[in-house]
Amino acid sequence: MDPLTHGLLGMAAAVCVAPRELRRQAAVAGFFAGEFPDLDVLLRSDTDPLFSLAMHRHFTHSLAMVPVIGVLMTGLVVSWQRWRGRATAAAPLVIAASAAAFSHAFCDVWTSYGTRWFWPFSQERVSWDLISVIDPLFTLPLLPLVVIGIVKRSRLWMVSALCWGAFYLSICTWQNHQVMLAARGLAESRGHVIQRITVKPSFANIIVWRALYEANGNAYVLCYRAVGKPELLGETQVALVRPEQITQVSSDTVLAEDIRRFAHFSDGWLAWHPERTDVLGDLRYAQRPDAISPLWGIVVDPTRPDQHTPLASFRRTRDDSWSLLWQMIRVGN
Repeated sequence: MDPLTHGLLGMAAAVCVAPRELRRQAAVAGFFAGEFPDLDVLLRSDTDPLFSLAMHRHFTHSLAMVPVIGVLMTGLVVSWQRWRGRATAAAPLVIAASAAAFSHAFCDVWTSYGTRWFWPFSQERVSWDLISVIDPLFTLPLLPLVVIGIVKRSRLWMVSALCWGAFYLSICTWQNHQVMLAARGLAESRGHVIQRITVKPSFANIIVWRALYEANGNAYVLCYRAVGKPELLGETQVALVRPEQITQVSSDTVLAEDIRRFAHFSDGWLAWHPERTDVLGDLRYAQRPDAISPLWGIVVDPTRPDQHTPLASFRRTRDDSWSLLWQMIRVGN
């Protein structure tokens, strides 16, 4: 999720488990521990554009790194306190900072990007598809609760912040469940045998949802507005692409390996861009929740089989995309 959310949850988690006399130091350690895992965005390669995608939410977000981050951030705060001439007990801060580091890893699995929670024992990308990476209705109420908790050194206010998070996520879970039932019901009514299905919220809200299911080699995209009974707002379909189906690229080339890596990153939801036939896109994310035009993809150029494929980004959306999404949220079609 976004840095503000991670920082607030990190401070709340740290203060909740710290003794009163160390709660402000715990808030500092919790903030840094809550932000530290996302330093993986600095891991880049000049020759391999997919490296940054592969490394984001990788080892820094694993459960195995939680105590490591806790110790590192405690060392930072303790050193700072010693420089100020103040002795600080390290052990309680390690626990607090570790709780904050865990909050980051736990928070990111709520989204749909995929987090390598179990590294180094597994490369599985865990995602629960409950909330967008940015959701103001989740984050903004946390801000006053956490700030008051720091000022008052109050565990109660921090617990209140975490309770708000749990309450909002329970609503997200219900919304996800309702849209999942609606999408399954629609597919079954059409005689489709679902091979896999995923449901995720559109950007910054939990009202409009994007459902994807696979049947007969196709990906079916359904857009729902979930206020009460989910309402179908739009749909489309596209043929899914498997790496082995791209026969013009030899399987032992750098390009073929990049295609396989991108397929793993996108959980196999691959399709050709409707307007760029050389771009293999990630169907999980689109400019609109009812469309197949992806936010990003890779350029497949069979004439350059031994070079890493460049990334293609389509984040600059159409001028009317935001207004259309807002209309979907407010009134539907």
